[in-house]
Amino acid sequence: MTVIARFEVIPVHDGSLSEDIAQAIDALDEYDISYKMTATDTVIEANEVDEVFEAIQAAHNAVEADRIITSVEVDDQGTDQHAEDRVKSVASVLGRDPEKNM
Repeated sequence: MTVIARFEVIPVHDGSLSEDIAQAIDALDEYDISYKMTATDTVIEANEVDEVFEAIQAAHNAVEADRIITSVEVDDQGTDQHAEDRVKSVASVLGRDPEKNM
């Protein structure tokens, strides 16, 4: 079974968030998950939903800010379809990669 989730950790303060986000991403390496950071969120995959929530909690707790907002969306699908499989499926319908660089 594969659980796919997307989450974002948003430290609330002025200035750059890069160091805070790096702390959150660093925390994910302690877990048996796959992850990919995007410009707006991070997508993670694990075998069990508990692993997903533990990793996200660690990412949230790793940020050293006075106020942190964490948004989470979890797809506990009960199958072995991975995030990359979903992208490939859309690409096959489009007949091209589903992205455009400007």
